[in-house]
Amino acid sequence: MSFLLWSGQAIGHRRAGVGFVVGVACAAAAVTLFPEHPLDRPNALAAAALLAAAGLAALVWAAAMAHVGVQISMYNVRIRHGLLPMPPITVPLRMVTSMRAVDVESNLAQRWGWTWVPGRGRAVIVRSGPALLFDFAGRQFTVSVDDPDEAEAALNRMRSPAR
Repeated sequence: MSFLLWSGQAIGHRRAGVGFVVGVACAAAAVTLFPEHPLDRPNALAAAALLAAAGLAALVWAAAMAHVGVQISMYNVRIRHGLLPMPPITVPLRMVTSMRAVDVESNLAQRWGWTWVPGRGRAVIVRSGPALLFDFAGRQFTVSVDDPDEAEAALNRMRSPAR
């Protein structure tokens, strides 16, 4: 017997690609700025080190923004974010008071990634489009996923009384 009711994910190709390009560009700029004799030009060395650190940060950011996964089992909701080894968010299913499919619009002017919006709660948004809006005992949590209607239907099937 499988305890998994639904599993879904969302992949943020655009943001991950932008982060990768920025990271590689910063690394390339750091290599070209690196002086032949570092002790003679400490300012150039500092600029190269700063660019290398920015490139590394952009690559880590790209890995974090690339993917989000959601699993709904008979016992809990598990939200796993990014390609980095970060601990997932696990919430007991009894704490989920409601769940519905929504459409999120995420662009540079709005918030995305791991975020908190006053009055709206926390969110993991990796791309525009369909998402799940959970209500965890009064706290809202929005997460990008493909086909959230299927997740909503699976949860409703599980919670409906047996005939």
